[in-house]
Amino acid sequence: MQVALAKQVGDVYNQLASDGDALAASYFAKVTVLNAGYAYTVQTHRSEYDTQHTGADTQTIVHTIAGPTISVPWFAATDQTSEARAERCTGLLGIYAGLGFLQTNSNYGYPLGYGSLRGAGVGLERIPDASARFTVFGALYYYPVATGTYGPRTVTYGVTTFDGGIRWRPSAARWSVIAGLYQEQRTLHPGLRSGYMILVAPYFGLQF
Repeated sequence: MQVALAKQVGDVYNQLASDGDALAASYFAKVTVLNAGYAYTVQTHRSEYDTQHTGADTQTIVHTIAGPTISVPWFAATDQTSEARAERCTGLLGIYAGLGFLQTNSNYGYPLGYGSLRGAGVGLERIPDASARFTVFGALYYYPVATGTYGPRTVTYGVTTFDGGIRWRPSAARWSVIAGLYQEQRTLHPGLRSGYMILVAPYFGLQF
């Protein structure tokens, strides 16, 4: 079993913030179980950030998915993306191919945005070699139909997640240092600009 815990930093770009810097409560956690050529993974990325124009008595201008522009008091927004994956080793460079299930959650809803999205997808992953002191890892998954509700409407997004980095284990240690980059893009079908979300989040932490 591999367990990773990391502090996530970076930026969120969506209808609430044009450059939302990650706050202290942002993190990344991942658990992977390997068994006879198969890998089973659960991971979550949580981003907490200030909406546009922070400070007392300030307003955030939101270009909503429905079209109208509204103003709301500044607040700390949260977006969380969780994935569960089942993968099979391809035998090539330690790369696994598999199926994934994605769920997103946030602390804001209609009319600012959707509460959550759910969908299935496919992808590839290179899992760190536990026997090596230095190794690289990475994963790319695509969820073509992730659905949620926006008021009375059903919305459909295409979601792409990428996670890659390096792992270094000190000599004789049972733990490793990891540094990586998580990126996520959500595109609203049929592609309205107000529905885009991009997360760029470097992270650093430990793997056990």
